[in-house]
Amino acid sequence: MRRRRAGWWAAVSASTLLWAAVASSGAVQAAGIAWETNGPFQACLEAEATAWIAARAELIVNEDPAAGKIDDPAVATWTMQALKACEAKAGRSDQASEQLFVRYMAHWRGHIDAAAATLKRRSPPD
Repeated sequence: MRRRRAGWWAAVSASTLLWAAVASSGAVQAAGIAWETNGPFQACLEAEATAWIAARAELIVNEDPAAGKIDDPAVATWTMQALKACEAKAGRSDQASEQLFVRYMAHWRGHIDAAAATLKRRSPPD
């Protein structure tokens, strides 16, 4: 039982470190969205995309079967939810930023792959 607990804590710690590495990586932080204006709405969308990409990259690096359960319709649904959530938080949105965000998220596979590759490079081998 003691070994199992130690393994669980090691997994939790490794997961936390991986998430922190992705969140602080340039590939994720510089989300690549060339905003025409910068404000609370754009900052919210940037934060949402960064967190979402980091979480998906972590699934890939950890070889979690859930990583394969994402597809274009799921990402489109998430994208619309993120737009609505950020509009509610920021108080307003603008069509140009919405379009940029949707176009950015349309390339979700590339963003996740880049973040996962960064994680793998930064993670020491077992």
